[in-house]
Amino acid sequence: MIKQVLYALDTNGDLQSLYQLTQAEINLARKNPYFCPVCHEMLQIRSGTRTVPHFSHLPKSNCTVLKGGETVEHDRGKWQLFTWLKYQGYEVQLEQYLPEIRQRPDLYLMVNDKKIAIEYQCASVPKREIKKRNLSYRDAGIFPLWILGAKHLQSSNSNHCSLSDFTRSFLYYLNDDYHLYFFHASKNIICVLSNAKSAGGRRVFANTFSSSLTNLSFAQLFSSVPYSYGEDHFLREVEKLWYKNRTVYQSQVSSEERQYRQYLYLRGYHFSLIPSICYLPVPGQVQSVMRPYIWQTRLFLDHFFHLPIGSLIEFPFLKIASTPNGYVPHLSQQYLDLLTQLNIIEKTGKNNYIKSKQVPFHKRVEDALEDDRRTLDQLKNLQRIKI
Repeated sequence: MIKQVLYALDTNGDLQSLYQLTQAEINLARKNPYFCPVCHEMLQIRSGTRTVPHFSHLPKSNCTVLKGGETVEHDRGKWQLFTWLKYQGYEVQLEQYLPEIRQRPDLYLMVNDKKIAIEYQCASVPKREIKKRNLSYRDAGIFPLWILGAKHLQSSNSNHCSLSDFTRSFLYYLNDDYHLYFFHASKNIICVLSNAKSAGGRRVFANTFSSSLTNLSFAQLFSSVPYSYGEDHFLREVEKLWYKNRTVYQSQVSSEERQYRQYLYLRGYHFSLIPSICYLPVPGQVQSVMRPYIWQTRLFLDHFFHLPIGSLIEFPFLKIASTPNGYVPHLSQQYLDLLTQLNIIEKTGKNNYIKSKQVPFHKRVEDALEDDRRTLDQLKNLQRIKI
């Protein structure tokens, strides 16, 4: 198989690309020798009416790094990001091999003595592979920045989108805010999701900012944008989810959901009658694939429900996957803080909480729905709460 790339080294050692050249310029370029930036073998130029102009290895090439080839989108996107960073004056390397961790990021650069590896991820790969690469980068003191291909962005509108478990694993937590990055190579448009939050499930509320790559600086990728969708929109989503869980019976559910229902059944409770405080939206929920009512109900029953008023409340740490930059939210602590603001528990020290109110299970759906309304009103009245 002929291996192909969209960029090559000229005789001066500078990287060159063909996709933006006219056919006449390409014909002129054929007179010059070009070399693979990875294996340094000589390349040939290929182009045509049905072919994206590119450099290609000869059929008997020994270049192992490019074995199997890459998509045109991925190859083109790497080059566009490379030239974008070069234009801003950054010392950036394309496919720089890092022998200490045996990794070859798409782009590698230094910013104010900070080492950054940029991966432009178009294909879906196992999450364990992403985790492995993130750990190796961080252990080497390198910040891993993943920018996803546009096909991974499933947006309903400018206020919310749908995140798969795969896409969710690329959320960043920077400056007290969640970010997610996408790049549409064929349109040269980069999209940044910020202020991301979730009430559970695939749907996520977020600000969506799109810009031509040429109109954006690298530093702007990490800027926070003020909320635009409004807290009321998010809380209406919370309200719809609560109502659905109370009133709609779903027979086809995940194994996790079945175990949760069995857990309640063995204790004599029905999942549609759990207290409203077992549904609370916390900031770190956007990172977790587990529904909030599942982990909150377990904490409520195992560590709160049967304790008398005045008892010390302690919730165990819940382990979830970290962001690529190593952030793991303390969901239990966030839950404790929200329960404190709802006057269910009282904070008596730096990390000490005592139970100040009894919270029963409901006996009728009507009572549960009324409790939901009261709790939602409390959430709406809380000032500047990040949920």
